[in-house]
Amino acid sequence: MRSNERHLDLRVFLDVLEADDPGSVLHIPEQVGLDFDVTAVAMELEKQGRAPVIRFDKVGASPFPVVTNLFGDRGRYARALGVAEEELIETWAGLGEKTIEPVVQETGPVLDVVTTGADVDLASLPILNHFAEDGGRYVTNGIVVAKDPDTGVRNASYHRLQVMGKTRFGTSLHSRRHLWNYAQRAAARDEPIPVSIVIGHHPLFAFGSGLWKGPIDVDEYAVAGGFMGRPLDLVEGVTVPVEAPAYAEFVLEGHIVPGEQAPEGPFAEFTGYASARSTQHVIEVSAILHRRDAIYQDIVSGISDEHTGLLAVPMEARLLRVLRQNYPNVTRVAMPKSGTCRMHVYVAMKDPAPGQAKNAAAMALGEDLSLKLAVVVDDDVDVSSDQDVMWALCTRMQADVDVDILKNCMGAILDPSNHDGLTAKMIIDATKPAAGDFPPRHTIPEDAELRAQALIGKYGG
Repeated sequence: MRSNERHLDLRVFLDVLEADDPGSVLHIPEQVGLDFDVTAVAMELEKQGRAPVIRFDKVGASPFPVVTNLFGDRGRYARALGVAEEELIETWAGLGEKTIEPVVQETGPVLDVVTTGADVDLASLPILNHFAEDGGRYVTNGIVVAKDPDTGVRNASYHRLQVMGKTRFGTSLHSRRHLWNYAQRAAARDEPIPVSIVIGHHPLFAFGSGLWKGPIDVDEYAVAGGFMGRPLDLVEGVTVPVEAPAYAEFVLEGHIVPGEQAPEGPFAEFTGYASARSTQHVIEVSAILHRRDAIYQDIVSGISDEHTGLLAVPMEARLLRVLRQNYPNVTRVAMPKSGTCRMHVYVAMKDPAPGQAKNAAAMALGEDLSLKLAVVVDDDVDVSSDQDVMWALCTRMQADVDVDILKNCMGAILDPSNHDGLTAKMIIDATKPAAGDFPPRHTIPEDAELRAQALIGKYGG
């Protein structure tokens, strides 16, 4: 799909998606409110087992349409990458190492409308209140781009952004990753951190920037170019020395204010709970840039398919790549929604040697501090199915020998069951014994399955 697009941006992706599959985009022409309506529609569709992209033409008094749930279905991740859905994680695992440096253009569509100074007002955007327990209106699809205070390398990462006034956001850098590190160093010098907040772009931009996690010395605009297969087009910042993607829908420029905090939250997180935990950082907005007919892209927060999918897909790919470096017989990795797509992982291995399953599980737990359960199964088990994994636990695991618990490990701060950031981590080896008389799974011959499918198609309606 990438090579056929005239350029890579959100609107082109949506146009091609809908042209190829009209049912994949649901249009809501009726006016809805800024409070809860957008989230309620997305969550109701999820209850029905449906996950279309949803476009709301009229939201509150805003002139901008709102698009949400773009990442609610894995098939759209695969479509953006131009691969079949079953190839998604394997393909993603092979990306990120190749970088393509961005190109700075003289101008671009994101500069169609530029608002600065006293005219800046965040209320001009259709920023939503998602859940009743949220502390206020939140930008949920803000990719915050900043430069390392010492090296100038660009980092891009998702952070929740609560509106605190016309020009102010409260945010939490709870990921404890690169932007947190930048903020710590800059605060020690009492220096602000210039940022550009990108809202709305092609999915490949999000994959290579906001969702990719790599070394601190790698420029994530270049990683985005690698995912896109071409250089990312940029324009110079208007009020900050941070370049903005030329084809973004919106870019908000500003600074992380040193030494200042605001009581941000609560916010409906991926855990299914409204979390009051926050680093309480403050961003002061100095400019709003947007395309003339801009589309505001939201992400359904909470424990939605969209939010949890954005957590699971890149981490599954990362863990698959890391585990295979030491265990080539790892065949699949899955982070189930039953584990919030963040704190449980299932790993499939082909013919693991004695003890190898536990070693692989320990490596997975060490690679991602948020994980608190790692289950390893044989490669005949479908790790995308909770039912199949639970069947393996039922028939291939004995708790007295196959379960190990690590105490007082660093865990996810957003896990409401943690103890001051510490958590226990469990390893379960649900693989068959390497030797011995273990019964085979029952199966149906493939030709019989094909005949059955034909009969059902003919007579089953």
